[in-house]
Amino acid sequence: MDYDKAIEIAENIYWVGVSEKEAFFRTNSYLIKGENESVLIDPGSIPQFDIVSKKVLSLVPKEQVKYVIASHQDPDVCSGIVPFKQNGFKFKTIAHSRVSALLLFYDKNLDLYNIDEHNFELTYDNGKKLKFVFTPYFHSPGAFVTYEPNSKVLFTSDIFGAFQKDWALFADHNYVEAMKSFNELYAPSKEIVNFSVKKFRELDVNTIAPQHGSVIKKDLIETMYHALETMDAGMFLENAEINVLKMEVMDEIPVNILSDIFKIVKERSETVIGKERAEEILKETVPEGTQLTYDLLKKFIENVKNENSLAIAVMKVPLVNYIMDNSTKLKGKVPGLVKEIIYM
Repeated sequence: MDYDKAIEIAENIYWVGVSEKEAFFRTNSYLIKGENESVLIDPGSIPQFDIVSKKVLSLVPKEQVKYVIASHQDPDVCSGIVPFKQNGFKFKTIAHSRVSALLLFYDKNLDLYNIDEHNFELTYDNGKKLKFVFTPYFHSPGAFVTYEPNSKVLFTSDIFGAFQKDWALFADHNYVEAMKSFNELYAPSKEIVNFSVKKFRELDVNTIAPQHGSVIKKDLIETMYHALETMDAGMFLENAEINVLKMEVMDEIPVNILSDIFKIVKERSETVIGKERAEEILKETVPEGTQLTYDLLKKFIENVKNENSLAIAVMKVPLVNYIMDNSTKLKGKVPGLVKEIIYM
């Protein structure tokens, strides 16, 4: 698959995003190609303009890009609006009014179309419609997703996104853990997550196209819905952390518990440094035949952190929850390293 070119993910719908080999946080932009009017979804950041615009122009002339959707206001999602305008593209910027208020800090002269003032839909290209689903606080007050009913593609921006070292445009079953590790950090609470997933379930979806991570085809959609609904997020994690912080610290950990923690650290670190590199670091830290110890666990986590500091963030949730679930086995105590990770 040639990631230097636009790639069709559904009929007349193209991935025009950026794939950087060494990145773990890639951005996906999408173009809905119409006969006379086309729609660019989440145009990406200012530094990525050259790549995204080249792919867009390989599909349609700039005059045909009539609408640009900004699912929320983050710079990785939509700061690219600025160079698109500066390079002669003329379009309406589609956003929720809460997002629009912030988009004006990119360019005060944007031609704005607020979805909450237009029945959460857009008519374009001789009668075609896009429907917008409001997903408040996941993870922005004005966040929304876009549904294209003909191809049944749901463009979900950060929702269903992932941290991935080993990236491919289309997700497989290994994508679940990477997706959870990303969404756990951004989802404020289970209630807010489930509010949005319930809306998604009401739609007939063949493809989920997130702004980060990989495109999810129909056979994996139910798995991803379930993963979001059952993951730990926001308020739950905060309460769990408080309980963990109240526990007495222990430095001696039963071997079976130690082994489980090693496994959690390795699996989660894979999402940001890659499976191959995680295995290399583990072998370097704990040579074959070496007995697991608390000191080796600390060294392993430190080595992973040195490779990519974000690894600490993505391993925090499962570690805290594991300690809570196994507090009886640990006699109500918590490994000191877990407390250190909470504060990192």
